[in-house]
Amino acid sequence: MNKHGQTLVLFVVLIPILLGFTAFIIDMGLIISKTVELKEVSKTILENVKNNASDEKIRELFLKNDIPVEQLDVVIEKNQIHIFNEYEVDSIFGAVIGIKDYDIRVDITGIYNGDKVTFE
Repeated sequence: MNKHGQTLVLFVVLIPILLGFTAFIIDMGLIISKTVELKEVSKTILENVKNNASDEKIRELFLKNDIPVEQLDVVIEKNQIHIFNEYEVDSIFGAVIGIKDYDIRVDITGIYNGDKVTFE
């Protein structure tokens, strides 16, 4: 019995599914990578600007790390600094299904207790 036709149909059905799954994994990796990068850079900035914190200094440090600051919001209080930043990253494969970009955001507060910094 000839089963070459069944194999061809199975192959034609599975290839788009595998390509879609691969595209999904790549885009999710991009989103996770950029989110972790933004979060870690924000934490590092909060640890390094303890005593001489200012909006300009924090913006400058984000720009040195190639992170956009158009949506950056910094609130400096007595013992804490609150950072909210949001920017868009172009999708790689999401454009195929109509997703042009992804929003990456961080909302973090650094509370200073002497030499230690705790994050909320």
